[in-house]
Amino acid sequence: MLAAVGRRRLLLLPPLPLRFLSAAASTTTTADPTVVSYLISSCGLTPAAAARTAATAPWVPLASPDFTSNADAVLALLRRYGFTDADISATVRGLSRILTSDPVRTLQPKLDFLHSVGITGPLLPRVVSLSPIILHRSVESHLAPLIASLREVLGSDSRIVAAIRLMPFAMRCSPKSTFLRTLPVLRDVHGLTPGELSKLVARQPGVILLGPDRAGEIVQAVKDAGVEPGSPMFVYIFAAFSKLKAPKLENKFAIYRSLGFGKDEVAVMLRRFPNVTGISEEKLKNTVGFLIGKAGLSREDIVAYPNLFSRSLDSHARRCAVLAVLRREGKPEGQHRVPHVLVASFARFMKAYVRQYEREVPDVLRAINGELPFEGFGELEKKKPQRQEKIRR
Repeated sequence: MLAAVGRRRLLLLPPLPLRFLSAAASTTTTADPTVVSYLISSCGLTPAAAARTAATAPWVPLASPDFTSNADAVLALLRRYGFTDADISATVRGLSRILTSDPVRTLQPKLDFLHSVGITGPLLPRVVSLSPIILHRSVESHLAPLIASLREVLGSDSRIVAAIRLMPFAMRCSPKSTFLRTLPVLRDVHGLTPGELSKLVARQPGVILLGPDRAGEIVQAVKDAGVEPGSPMFVYIFAAFSKLKAPKLENKFAIYRSLGFGKDEVAVMLRRFPNVTGISEEKLKNTVGFLIGKAGLSREDIVAYPNLFSRSLDSHARRCAVLAVLRREGKPEGQHRVPHVLVASFARFMKAYVRQYEREVPDVLRAINGELPFEGFGELEKKKPQRQEKIRR
């Protein structure tokens, strides 16, 4: 009889997914109008974001009687540490319960600790707003060990600050679960020296977020590119590769192959300019098309000067336009090799190719300002071999 009753009750229950949805709906609170208004007026949240924040976190007592006074104290504390309205809005969106935290006992010790390390000024609000959870992490068990580990690798607080400026997300890293597992593997298994590890973390702090297996994959990828640990360029190429997942890195190499560069040529470019893997597909294709199609360079020129990719297409076009003007006027600088001209620093380029001729040849100013479009060296390039032929005779 009891079994029959049980079966009848089961038949009356809604399907399992609907039961879970019903339970979830019953635990969702209604947004308190006072809290929503506060989040909009004091924290800069949009009405939609404020409603979600106030309604979807029932375990946070946002609507408690002393909510407003506590939240005011939290915001006042953040502003004392340089948080702007935008910083506060981002922080609250990322961690709404910060408004109910004890500003003196919970939040200030973390802010004071970060400040003592040198994370001050605009960097402090940036670090917190991107990872507000760190204000709810213990100084003793999280922040202090993390900074101590970074100090051991980087050597000084100033280098720690520089690294965190590059990768503020590193502050949420757990030293035990990632940092202290990956770096020893790079040192003991793959042979990186303490100096190389220091340089690597300083250049790409995100490596401390890598797992040991992923770090090993990147080491192998760098070796496959023809660069072994101990090479002066190993750290730089490792840092560049660590920014891309394996499929995306392989896709990048495929793009270079589609543009006519062989594996060995890509390896040479990597050793000379590791960031060749950081160039977007569109920029790669447009730049190679311009340099070969209009500027008359060969692929060998690009392999020899891969930092050509560090300049914008507009910069290349303006410099080539200046060079075309100088060639037209028969100036000796106009015969300088195009790759040398394109990779020169802006100050050196302006001094050598523009300033000394701006009165005599005003078109160089028009060219560098983008008023004379570059259409190619054209007939000037065709005449150059003829002049050389005459000289040989």
